[in-house]
Amino acid sequence: MIKTIIVKYLLLLIFISISIQGKLWSQDPFFAHFYNNEAIFNPALVGYKGSLSFNAKYKSQWPASNVSPFVSGMISMEESMPCSMFDYGLSLNFDEEGSGRFRSYDFGFRFAGTPAFTIKNSVHNLKFGAAFQWTLKTVDYSKFIFSDELHPKYGTVDIFGNDLPTNFVPPNEGESQVFFTPAIGFAYNWLSNEESDRATTLLLGASVHNAFSIGNKLLGNEESILNIGTKIPVRWNGFAKAEFILSNNQRTYWSMGPSLFYQKQGQLEYAEAGIFTSFNRFLSGAILYHFSPKTLSGNSTNWFSFNIEFGGLVSDENRIDLGLSYSNNFSGLKNVVGPIFELSVSVHLAKSPVCRLMGRDDEVPYSKGAKCPTAAFSPGRKKMYQNIWQ
Repeated sequence: MIKTIIVKYLLLLIFISISIQGKLWSQDPFFAHFYNNEAIFNPALVGYKGSLSFNAKYKSQWPASNVSPFVSGMISMEESMPCSMFDYGLSLNFDEEGSGRFRSYDFGFRFAGTPAFTIKNSVHNLKFGAAFQWTLKTVDYSKFIFSDELHPKYGTVDIFGNDLPTNFVPPNEGESQVFFTPAIGFAYNWLSNEESDRATTLLLGASVHNAFSIGNKLLGNEESILNIGTKIPVRWNGFAKAEFILSNNQRTYWSMGPSLFYQKQGQLEYAEAGIFTSFNRFLSGAILYHFSPKTLSGNSTNWFSFNIEFGGLVSDENRIDLGLSYSNNFSGLKNVVGPIFELSVSVHLAKSPVCRLMGRDDEVPYSKGAKCPTAAFSPGRKKMYQNIWQ
């Protein structure tokens, strides 16, 4: 019994120590896929759906026998302002590992600027964005058992049945300092022919997270809970996706397209490739393959994701979308950890509080003047965004 307890907690302590100390292994918490998490992976995509959006997400991953799954959650708000070239958003993330032993909290502000221009019948839209985000990590040491808490005969209690105390004193009460995790990114959106109701769209971009540090506290990126100066490594992202209209008849259309995403942090690499389809933006689905281009040792844990999203207009200026992702691995740790589930809900409003404060009510709702079912334009062609209202 004592040996089992020692092994169990030693392994968990080693895992957490590596996670919070080593530049080689440290990695940001992440959601299961790029699909429907675009602004999290690239700040230039904040507000690109063209609405005032309120989003909530929940992810459960890597459950195993007698081990609670890792849990992540997020709430966010984004506003695409049709009266301006700029969009902005706020987000709050939560990540829990080891049944609450290790937690991360993120709070961020994102904004993006987006000039649009036309070449003949094609429309081009460049977006440049940045995120100012702060992170806090904590370890609950009360859920660990240290060597001085183990009795050679009675386990975790003494001869009288009392819990054994430990002399370990958590540094900084088990919390890292609040550290800076900013991001910068760009995105390029292209509409092949704005006069065609079967126009192809292309969206691609790249971003850098934990991009820079300009101080020691609050504006520095030291992530170590043990206060040993370890900084969180830079994370690089790149993506590309296209949408082709396969049929369009009397505002009923069916589209399909490929999606590619790549991420690198330290010496950890992650990629996904797949295809998605959408029917009138009422029902959408995707099949994605997730893999590591190269592994440090052994076999990588690859998996497939199946995503489905459905929703529609509640009224002329309100829309609700619900999403579900199921992922399961088939290599590496396939016999150890279970599937990943990710749930999301989004409420979209065709309103712009900031524009109304500026006295620009005539430029709302967003769908005004839209011609193409997959893309729409703000008045004055300040920017192009995904048209969820048609």
